[in-house]
Amino acid sequence: MAMSKRTRSLALVGTVHRDPKGYAKLFHLLEQERPSIITVEISPYSRAFRAQQAAALRARLRENLRKIGKERGRSLREVISRSAVLEIFLALREPYEWRAAKDYADRHGIEVMDIDLSCYAEEKLSHLTELVSLENVRALIHLPSFDLSRQVESQYARAKFLFDHPPSSWPVSEEVRHREAHMAEKIRGFARQKNKGKALHIGGWEHLVEIPQGKSLFGLVKDLQPNRIILASMANE
Repeated sequence: MAMSKRTRSLALVGTVHRDPKGYAKLFHLLEQERPSIITVEISPYSRAFRAQQAAALRARLRENLRKIGKERGRSLREVISRSAVLEIFLALREPYEWRAAKDYADRHGIEVMDIDLSCYAEEKLSHLTELVSLENVRALIHLPSFDLSRQVESQYARAKFLFDHPPSSWPVSEEVRHREAHMAEKIRGFARQKNKGKALHIGGWEHLVEIPQGKSLFGLVKDLQPNRIILASMANE
């Protein structure tokens, strides 16, 4: 008598990118969920770019910040504390979503996969050289500074609301449609490879909103009955 296939459980974790406390929260969540495979919304190109070029870009940014500090009679620490500057440093660092997933996977001997598309990442990351230029940093220093932690909390509150109250309309670009379809196919592929354990995907919360026509990542894998989790509270949705 043939045995029926066991349905693979799936968790989708919605994050706010560049959450200053994201690594600790995510690693703790992974310890709670105990997945057997992890996928992350990051492309192979993004990882390679940061490994090969981020250090040089950070050094150039620091040098330009020193010049600005001398021009304005401010310390490097004071100039770096501006929120717009901190965001550049966070953009140059390997995202906490990947670092936490990789560290957890290494500790427990499981797979972690970068499943986003490199073609779009290549175009976006090409602008980082311009972003750290002296001219651009001078302009950023004039922008009002904000509390990054409060902004992150606001984003998580918005995610919670939209998870509970799906929007009647949600504009989606062709790029996002392409990425969503690609990542959903990857997640399904991993689900077919194994017949037990839990798959867990980590990505921006916007991809997990239930939108009309079901074209979000969540909509495309909804038939797998995924468990949505917002990282802020680490509570099941």
